[in-house]
Amino acid sequence: MQADAPRRESVARWPNGNFDTRMKPELHLTARSAWLDPPPPKRAGPDRSFWTALAAAVIVASLGLALASGRLRDYAPFGPYSVSVPLTFKPYDPARWAIMNAGDYEDALKIDPTLPDPNSVGYADATALPPVDPAALRDEAFVGPPAKSYVFRGVTPLDRERAHYCLTAAIYYEAASETDDGMRGVAQVIINRARHPSFPNTICGVVFQGSQRAGVCQFTFSCDGAMARAPSKPNWLRASRIASAALGGYVFPKVGLATHYHTQAIWPRWGKSLVMTNIVGAHIFHRWRGRWGMPDAFRAPYLGREPVPGPYLPVAQQLAILKGQGIAPGAGPLPAVAGAAVPLPDVAPAPTPSAMAQQGRETGTPTAQAPVTPPVTYSDPRLNQSGQIKEEFSKSGEWIR
Repeated sequence: MQADAPRRESVARWPNGNFDTRMKPELHLTARSAWLDPPPPKRAGPDRSFWTALAAAVIVASLGLALASGRLRDYAPFGPYSVSVPLTFKPYDPARWAIMNAGDYEDALKIDPTLPDPNSVGYADATALPPVDPAALRDEAFVGPPAKSYVFRGVTPLDRERAHYCLTAAIYYEAASETDDGMRGVAQVIINRARHPSFPNTICGVVFQGSQRAGVCQFTFSCDGAMARAPSKPNWLRASRIASAALGGYVFPKVGLATHYHTQAIWPRWGKSLVMTNIVGAHIFHRWRGRWGMPDAFRAPYLGREPVPGPYLPVAQQLAILKGQGIAPGAGPLPAVAGAAVPLPDVAPAPTPSAMAQQGRETGTPTAQAPVTPPVTYSDPRLNQSGQIKEEFSKSGEWIR
């Protein structure tokens, strides 16, 4: 056997002429099965179409920027473009330098007679802004946004007179011993309530809300017998003046959007659920939390029809309650005003300040009330004579006060 002879491999054949696949497997290669071999996964990241679109967008943006800046206008396809700007400024002008360093206008006018007259500019007509008070800024940040100005116009003169009387009475009986700011704070709370959907949308309705029930009035003076005291004329006139300004649109910003207040001597349970705005005089003022305490909530329209001024619980009945001779506070509505609805009782209207002045009485003097019948005593002396009741229960049939 020669060494350089080509090597021949023997291939076994079966009787039918086929090759032996065990010896030569590469001779019988077949394609992959589609359902056995999944297609290879795509490469992560953007494909070629994404990069092509990005390059096109960059080219278009660059071309638009070049056209907008005017750099391509010099070329023939875009037409000629030229700009001429007169340059009169000098880096160093001795004349202008001398004018700027002149001592006064007369010296500058000698250098350049064409200088304009400073009085022709009209600076003297301009009004300077008042200096910013740091205390006012601090109060505004603490109090919150102020209320919006609103003018309360009644439908009739009687409605306007009733609103003025109710607001004057509330200011006087709640803050007669306060300063003007203390009175303005009370007036602003009543104005804010009249503009809020949670309260009546009339001045008298806000002031005397709940006064037809014993012990549940919103303002204490309307159901504790305070209106039996004849007001002093100076303080009543001061309260009347502040009420007129409040109804005319004056806003007292020191209490903000407050709808509640109380004296510094107490702290009610509802105080924790509200936001304190400020302390003015002897009162602490609060506003609602959240959306109900924002300016958008104070948009209730004013009806212009004022109800009959209160108090709706007669003053005589209030005094009887204080003396322990009437219905206990909080016991419920009076029989005269009880009912399914909540209409105002049909009583005579409270005299307005102008009407009381015409009658010769001092402004704010309340009218006399009807006498109160004594309460019925529930007792039966026969219970003590039965002989079958123990001594400690002998008086069980009597009403003990």
